[in-house]
Amino acid sequence: MDKSLLETFFKEKSNEDVFNYLVGYFKNIAKHKTPVLVIDELQMIGDLEINGKLIYKLFNFFIGLTKELHLCHVFALSSDSLFIEKVYNEAILKDRCRYLLIDNFDEETTKKFLKQHNFSEKEQENIYNYIGGKPAHLIRIIDAKNQGADVINEIKIMLESRNKEIKDTLRKLRRFGSKIEYDKVPYNVDYNEVISILSMFKERDKISADDIDDVIKMFLVKNNILFAECANETIKPQSRLDLLAIREILKEMKFT
Repeated sequence: MDKSLLETFFKEKSNEDVFNYLVGYFKNIAKHKTPVLVIDELQMIGDLEINGKLIYKLFNFFIGLTKELHLCHVFALSSDSLFIEKVYNEAILKDRCRYLLIDNFDEETTKKFLKQHNFSEKEQENIYNYIGGKPAHLIRIIDAKNQGADVINEIKIMLESRNKEIKDTLRKLRRFGSKIEYDKVPYNVDYNEVISILSMFKERDKISADDIDDVIKMFLVKNNILFAECANETIKPQSRLDLLAIREILKEMKFT
């Protein structure tokens, strides 16, 4: 639902009217089947205020639907790992929800998927070692193969492209600086601290959330370089492609 449409909807009716209407709607469906409410990209309304933060009203509504009225299942989805981390730590949701990570494919699943698309065992091995199991990356490789492109060459193109994107982000940070806002307070992002954090991935695939400053974490996650796993409090590159690009950049910088 569009953010402006949602805002208009809530302005024309009181919060109670809207939620009462939805409760009645789900009660009617629940007479015949168990409804499932799916809210995608929940972070889009994270800061929307209509007589207070709308997101908290929604949380209470979800709890009412599931834990109190037992009317339906609710799935709240977001591709923003910082937003999920914030939601995960909300006291209002403690012991009232489950966190489900939709992660990249593991090695076995990746190879099975590629085998279905007629990749040889050697190609499967190379693709997983250089790209990993991110579905979007695998689809690109499959499309390239179907168009007659060389798989290894396509992998190199993807790695070079990601390398350039990350270097551009770092170059702009070093030249122009950057700020991250947290609770409406701006914080400067230190270039050297960013490089120091990235250097941790020279030998590791993931690090503990305790090893990284929150400002640096927010900068790298917002720029789609790192991903925050809130359930196990770890930080890792967005994909294996990102991990290899980070390592190549560190080599180019002769970072030891």
